[in-house]
Amino acid sequence: MRKFNYNEIVILNPLQTRYQMMFSSDFIPLYAAANDGIYMMNRRERVGGFGAVVGTTIVIIILAFIAILGIFTVSISLPASFSYPIDWIPTLIGVGLVAGSVFGIIKLIKIGKRFGKIANELEGELVVSWSQVKTITVMNVRQENVANRPSLVLNTIAPTYKEIGDWHVLTIDGRDIKIPDVDDPHNKLNYVKNRFNLNFS
Repeated sequence: MRKFNYNEIVILNPLQTRYQMMFSSDFIPLYAAANDGIYMMNRRERVGGFGAVVGTTIVIIILAFIAILGIFTVSISLPASFSYPIDWIPTLIGVGLVAGSVFGIIKLIKIGKRFGKIANELEGELVVSWSQVKTITVMNVRQENVANRPSLVLNTIAPTYKEIGDWHVLTIDGRDIKIPDVDDPHNKLNYVKNRFNLNFS
């Protein structure tokens, strides 16, 4: 496995819509072109890391609201708590809310950073090196609706079409490796060849 930065690779078949993540049949491997070949990237781990970061962020926001509630409780009950000992209870509850929330936020920030590294790391396994590639042929080119609005109905009524195709990578030793669902497949092939200075047909 090799680790990458985004600027080192060209993603060949990104998810086109958020709805593809809901169906396992569409959750195909993510392929990327690098300077030495085509890699199959670890999409599931990255998506899991991203989901964890989003979840952590939501919990931090909730804890921040709880801390604000605690501060509000303390500010209201503190003046009265000097008169009667029983009035210390709301003040202590408010202090507890603030302290617990701050502690939770600090812990979650550390956890979020750890998951953030996973979400930002791209790790891939070499599928085929450029030295082994004889030719790449674009096949099964079609127009797909890639509208990504929140409403499936709107996506159907007002579609946004994109050209999607499959790369068939023929190797020197006769293997045929399929890279499915490459977006804008002809232009992307030309771009990859120019970027990495490749001269196969």
